[in-house]
Amino acid sequence: MKKESQYIAFKENWRDEFLKILSAFANTAGGHLYVGIRDDGSVCGISKTTKLLEDLPNKITNILGIQANVYERKKNNLKYIEIKIDKSPYPVSYNGGFYIRSGSITRELTGNTLQHFLLTANNMTWDEIPVPDASWDEIDEDTVRLFINKAEQTNRLPPNIKEDNIKDLFERLSLSKNGVLTRAAVLLFSKIPTRYFMLAVCKIGRFLGNSHTNLKMDDLIECPLFRMPDRIMEILESRYIQTEFTYKGLQRIPVWEYPETALREAIMNAIIHRDYGGNTFFIIKVFDNNMEIWNEGELMEPLDIKSLKKQHLSRLRNKLIANVFYRSGYIESWGRGTLKMLEDAQAGEYKEPEFENFEGGILVRFERKLLKEEIAETKQQILDSTKIKYADDILKLIKEHPTITNKEMAQKLTMSDRNIRRILIELIDAKIIVRIGSKRSGNWVIIDDVIEMSLQNGSNDK
Repeated sequence: MKKESQYIAFKENWRDEFLKILSAFANTAGGHLYVGIRDDGSVCGISKTTKLLEDLPNKITNILGIQANVYERKKNNLKYIEIKIDKSPYPVSYNGGFYIRSGSITRELTGNTLQHFLLTANNMTWDEIPVPDASWDEIDEDTVRLFINKAEQTNRLPPNIKEDNIKDLFERLSLSKNGVLTRAAVLLFSKIPTRYFMLAVCKIGRFLGNSHTNLKMDDLIECPLFRMPDRIMEILESRYIQTEFTYKGLQRIPVWEYPETALREAIMNAIIHRDYGGNTFFIIKVFDNNMEIWNEGELMEPLDIKSLKKQHLSRLRNKLIANVFYRSGYIESWGRGTLKMLEDAQAGEYKEPEFENFEGGILVRFERKLLKEEIAETKQQILDSTKIKYADDILKLIKEHPTITNKEMAQKLTMSDRNIRRILIELIDAKIIVRIGSKRSGNWVIIDDVIEMSLQNGSNDK
């Protein structure tokens, strides 16, 4: 006998509360419940199998509203019952609750998980739900025209659309149903989406060091969702990200400390796949050495973190929102967003972004790359610190052996004659040392020592 799993459950005796397990099988992928078998898979058998064979099919149909196949099985002269349940095309409830199988556990669905399950079971996504209270007067026509212009450029606009007929456009894109605006329409094109979805904003924060509490400055971006990717990028570039410029011929090209194209793709992914029925904001945190982008909404099965780094099909939480961004050219294909991020980072010689499941959402982390000026400055600091070390060593040698030659210094410090000469010149220019006499017969003097001796002699004269 097999072990308990998502598709198999064992019970020693029948109790009506086990209808909950059958409903979970129907809501997940189907399964088999065996009555008369212990948890370890060994057969213990049951009596009165004939009555169960008569009662169970009717009970399952009357209470759960589904059909079941019930069989009598036998092993070692012990009888047991097998109840086979197929996956249901519609949600199945038991005593008002909805259950699914997760491994060998039967789990009740609540909150957003239940809402998503019911929508999916009815072949709907969250953004398709109508918003009866939303008015057409609240739609920002400038934002709609912006979408139309972009969709025309990509040749993805529905045919025969007139710019002044927004209602026709929305109906044909399923952004409205019988004249009622959907959640997608309100989020994408309403002047103030937060009137209906208070958390439909992006929070950006600059934190000192790598601290999540030491906030230096922040911004709250609140606008029609269709404008949000560009608005976020503008704020990041102007306030949070350093850039430098390089030239290709006469063309001036900006270079970011983060991979610009991959960053935009991550922001697009977060906006399109976010769970807008959740309980928090879309968050971007900028630290000294990295940036984190987090949006609420776990990956939809069967996707996992590993699958984001290989070819995968897209699972759309908000298909209407995704469709609008696709038609406008913001995204080129579904299912390639994370791969494109990895490719763009690699092409720009940035470190690959990291993906992580974090507190009911997906976190993308970008590591900051030093700009050329910073690299040069860092190298100079290293050189300066090296010079200081060797300068101290040279001064010690001069103090102990005033007549020491450049060659002897180089041998004692295992340095080249050229580097010794360079540091000596800097020490002379800085008026720290002076050479008295010729190169061969002269000697080195530390100027501070000369000043100190003069002061002492003056004091003695008095």
